[in-house]
Amino acid sequence: MRKVLVVEDDRFISAIFSLFLKDLGFDIIGRCKDGVAALEECKSNKPDIVLMDIHLEGDLDGIQAAEHIQRECEVPVIFVSSDTSHEVVERAVFSNSYGYLVKPITKKELGITMELAYYKHKADVDQKRREQSFRNYISKAPIAMTIVQDGVIRYLNNLALDLFKTHYMEDIVGTSLVDFVDDEFVPMLESVLADDTSEEIEPFHLQIKTFHQKPLKVMVHASRILFNQRPAFQFGLVEISGFMACVDELKKWKEAALTGTGPVLVINRLFEVVDYNPAFREYVNPAFDMRGHSVFTMRPWMNIDRGALANIFNQGNADAVNMAIETTTHRLECRGYVLNNELGEAEKILVVLQEAIPKEQMGS
Repeated sequence: MRKVLVVEDDRFISAIFSLFLKDLGFDIIGRCKDGVAALEECKSNKPDIVLMDIHLEGDLDGIQAAEHIQRECEVPVIFVSSDTSHEVVERAVFSNSYGYLVKPITKKELGITMELAYYKHKADVDQKRREQSFRNYISKAPIAMTIVQDGVIRYLNNLALDLFKTHYMEDIVGTSLVDFVDDEFVPMLESVLADDTSEEIEPFHLQIKTFHQKPLKVMVHASRILFNQRPAFQFGLVEISGFMACVDELKKWKEAALTGTGPVLVINRLFEVVDYNPAFREYVNPAFDMRGHSVFTMRPWMNIDRGALANIFNQGNADAVNMAIETTTHRLECRGYVLNNELGEAEKILVVLQEAIPKEQMGS
């Protein structure tokens, strides 16, 4: 049985409300004449609904009392008044009430309004709890996370504040995300925010700016969510400035290796030849361009152990691995280096020749 508190300073009207409510199956836990007493009653007995007259004597009128009750006790309030003036109705609307009944009221009208108020408030509380749980999840997430709605940053956790190099949420919240993104990357971000058809969003990287305009490179993991019952994006941000610097160095190293004098071969995850330099061709010397072909179809010009290559990819680390390549004329003692892509995944192997041993010497 739902508990109701009646707040009415007219004893006769209060008695009528009580009769109506009992007939409708509600449990009346108390009747008050002023707002202060109503607030104390709500704190003590936590009713399910409060039926509140607006014009009350004392320090708090009905609307002020309702605001305290809803803020401090989370109890829905229905106003009952004969006053329909614009000023009073407007105050009632802004107080987030759950109904406004104009005296005199009927029992049926009262019953319908009570039921609507109860279930609407229950839905509101459930939504509030879900949002609070979501905020707690975001706050405790092990990576920097921010919520973006209509292109505007609505929320971010402490790790995201650290990423933006500020201690104050008000420095960031309410600001357009574009304001913190390098101009070169704005079109990419805008395309993600404008796409409402793709079921999944592929990770992408941006160059952002901290609150003090320091550039940072981040990998963004995005998903669509509902925030305050409206569509929004949840962005997980992982700083990759150091990693991208390593990637750039590896690219430069690869380019230098391929243009250098030492023999170099690049193989992808499908064990296909991506590239090689003229110095490497001298030891293999096939009659065709090897690019795009599997290294395992190069026999008799080149023979590489499949297991050795697979192990290098599986290890996925930056440590060089010893390996050997047999050609028709030489045994090539090599070092294999993993080349990662921008997601940190092993993508290619750079094979650098350390020593070439002629086969006639191996037999001696």
